[in-house]
Amino acid sequence: MAALEPLDIVAIVDRVLDTSAATVLPDPPILSDTTAGWWDRYVAMVKAWVDRMRTTETPIVEKMTLFWHGHFCSSLEAVGDHVMLWRQNQLFRALGLSDFRTLTQRVAVDPAMLRYLNNDRNVVGAPNENFARELMELFTLGANRYTQDDVGAAARAWTGHGIDKDGQYAFTARRHDAGIKTFFGTTKSWDGPDIIEEIVGGSTREVSARFIATKLWTFFAYPDPEPAVIDGIAAAYLADDLRIRSALRALFLRREFYSPRAVRQQVRAPIDYVVATMRSANLPASDAHPEWWLDDMGQAPFQPPNVAGWKPNGYWISASAQTAKATFAGNMRWVASKRGLLADTSRLRPGDAVRYALQTFGVDRPSPTTVRAMERWLTVERTKARWAEQPNLIMLALLSPDMQLA
Repeated sequence: MAALEPLDIVAIVDRVLDTSAATVLPDPPILSDTTAGWWDRYVAMVKAWVDRMRTTETPIVEKMTLFWHGHFCSSLEAVGDHVMLWRQNQLFRALGLSDFRTLTQRVAVDPAMLRYLNNDRNVVGAPNENFARELMELFTLGANRYTQDDVGAAARAWTGHGIDKDGQYAFTARRHDAGIKTFFGTTKSWDGPDIIEEIVGGSTREVSARFIATKLWTFFAYPDPEPAVIDGIAAAYLADDLRIRSALRALFLRREFYSPRAVRQQVRAPIDYVVATMRSANLPASDAHPEWWLDDMGQAPFQPPNVAGWKPNGYWISASAQTAKATFAGNMRWVASKRGLLADTSRLRPGDAVRYALQTFGVDRPSPTTVRAMERWLTVERTKARWAEQPNLIMLALLSPDMQLA
């Protein structure tokens, strides 16, 4: 963060989007061990990814991996194969800032996606429409941008694209419908990849661009963006051949991205909250155990709730989610205090100690209400058994309203 302070906003954005230092995330050794338990392999996947989020020098790579995980959804429970889900996660990591055309084509034939949306059962004479429909409604265009006839034609085009006995993508010609189909008004012998090219690069290119721009803005800033915001992001994306990196650059350079509506006004997603805590407290996943808490908070990695993924903002507010956060914070206070976090606050005045605690967790502009409430608590706490100051200050900082917002 200190290295960015002397730079202007354009240089900062370019630095954030510079992924030249990105490294390969190794596969957890236990992943392919079929003698290991389902839960043990799942925990290894979660810990490996969360630790990468916590320690990476290129956070935008992991942020976009998380974005695509919630956009091109597949769940471990439905797919039933740890390796498939991990490979899909690696695909998002490798291509998450590339062009949307390439990413979508690769996801369409990804074994986890083929199995999750049943395209491995999509054959000539008995087309399965699940993938064809979600490809348009949730992945590329949005609702009401296609007809049922388009779904049927797309499903026929994707017949024969499935998985072989080894769990790898395979095209089987005898299972493919090579007949004439009419899709978006064009009649020909459509094949699956042709469908994607038509959607993202053909007749609905601009519609798709605005759809992706809106999804990105909602993820990084706030829902229901102004039309001018989407116009600008979509234009940059289209001008650079559908490159996500260019869309993000335009997004991060919008003045609206730094407006009061965008800054610390959206409820932080559980994964973001847990990773921010771990990063601030320098706690590895082996100590923080994210797998214990994230499901109850509502965002278990590799287990999105359905094909529509997780929603933003108010979606994260519930009694169960807040209870899980409180339990997590209560556990982290002891783990972090044993590592010496906030060990020296007793030498500071209450107000300074509170601000230091909040800054430790990235809250550099706390609300006066938060500071006053925590300062009053600390003043009283210091008249009692002072041994509890350190762990409870950690917990209160984690549960402060300011820490819940991004």
